[in-house]
Amino acid sequence: MAHQWVKLIIAYDGSRFKGWQKGNGRTVQGVLEQVLITVIPRASDGAIHPGIYTAENLQLAGAGRTDAGVHAEGQAASAILPASVSLEALLSAANAELPPDIAIKSIIPVPDRFHARYHATSRTYRYSIITGPVGNPFRAAYTWHIPEKLNPEAMQHAAALLKGTHDFTSLTADKSKSNRVRTITDIHFEWAAPELHIYYTADSFLWNQVRIMTMVLVQAGLGTMSPTDAAALLEAKNRSLAPEPAPAKGLCLYSVSYKE
Repeated sequence: MAHQWVKLIIAYDGSRFKGWQKGNGRTVQGVLEQVLITVIPRASDGAIHPGIYTAENLQLAGAGRTDAGVHAEGQAASAILPASVSLEALLSAANAELPPDIAIKSIIPVPDRFHARYHATSRTYRYSIITGPVGNPFRAAYTWHIPEKLNPEAMQHAAALLKGTHDFTSLTADKSKSNRVRTITDIHFEWAAPELHIYYTADSFLWNQVRIMTMVLVQAGLGTMSPTDAAALLEAKNRSLAPEPAPAKGLCLYSVSYKE
């Protein structure tokens, strides 16, 4: 059977998912696989019979393994499809079957052997905060409400110290990786009172790294940590010295970049 490699861009509300990675409970990867293998026969103009194409054939792989409760606007995934499948028909059929908390934004052809995770050059996450004494119930599932006032200058100072290439042992919950060096190419803030959006871009991120970095920046903004403490945390390479992660609900995988 002839095949085609594709890249999917996916958006999802992570509130009711146990993360991206297929395993226990309801996961983004698991829901997508089930829907795609169900609708592939419909999009192949009769060339593929129902039940023939499996999750093993599909080889669906995400660029980022978002945790439970984390959202995505631009998650990228790679997959292998039968050559007879119409991508336009598949996109329409899949979105008609997917639950309302997940959508495939696009499916495009890519070179053979493309892998969404290993071929990504950078990933950008956005963390959203609502500040002030009054929260927004319509944004509560997607933001962290902080009643106190934040100091933007202190947060930007701390962010500048986190940028660059560092060993992020202190700022990750991942004990499995021997190499915890990552390169943060950008951290920038968008203030649209009462919301604050923090964008992080790096070659890749460690488990819980963005949420822990967010908590460091928030503590700097609240004055409970000095901005220079961020540099000291990196130097210490000791997870027990850093704060707990910020809530998952404020985090969103915003985009994934690849070489042209």
